[in-house]
Amino acid sequence: MTAVRSIRAMVCGAGIALLVAGCGTDGEGTATPVTTTTGLPIAAEAPSSFDPCTDIPQEILASEDLRRGVTDANVDGAQGIKWRGCSYVAPDSYAVGITTTNLTLDVVRDNEEFSVRNEYTVDGRPSMAVDAVDASDVRESCTFYVEMAEGSLELSMSNPSSRAKTGHLDTCGLAFGLAEKVAPLIPDE
Repeated sequence: MTAVRSIRAMVCGAGIALLVAGCGTDGEGTATPVTTTTGLPIAAEAPSSFDPCTDIPQEILASEDLRRGVTDANVDGAQGIKWRGCSYVAPDSYAVGITTTNLTLDVVRDNEEFSVRNEYTVDGRPSMAVDAVDASDVRESCTFYVEMAEGSLELSMSNPSSRAKTGHLDTCGLAFGLAEKVAPLIPDE
């Protein structure tokens, strides 16, 4: 769980080097998207059509041997970035934060702090795996995004080599496999 928090802290801090141009209302009282200095907007809130804490069936969690972490993974980060979801751990395997976020794939792709490892289509949705550009061992962690309206589903996975069951496996490969199980649960928006 500490590794998931450290990945999230990296993203909240220096990872997403976005400066907010502003957030206001459209005159009707509804929030307008926050705009980054790159001109790419993010929604005011993380998508709420899918709840990673309650919408993933027990059968899927059991197929990965995932158990819910002690704390949730709800974070209000800098520059209006938000994550809503839960953390999970698989004994002697990986840990993963499964959240919805108002970060779009375009915003993540445009961030100089990340390197896009690969782009995919998961359940008909554009998806991608990214690494921090300064990661010392890209095999041990992966952040995987699946497109949603006004944001994405984020799987922030940590898989240290010391883990007996999965430590020898590529973490982005594990994240892709989990995304294939979870993405079909996201409602069409």
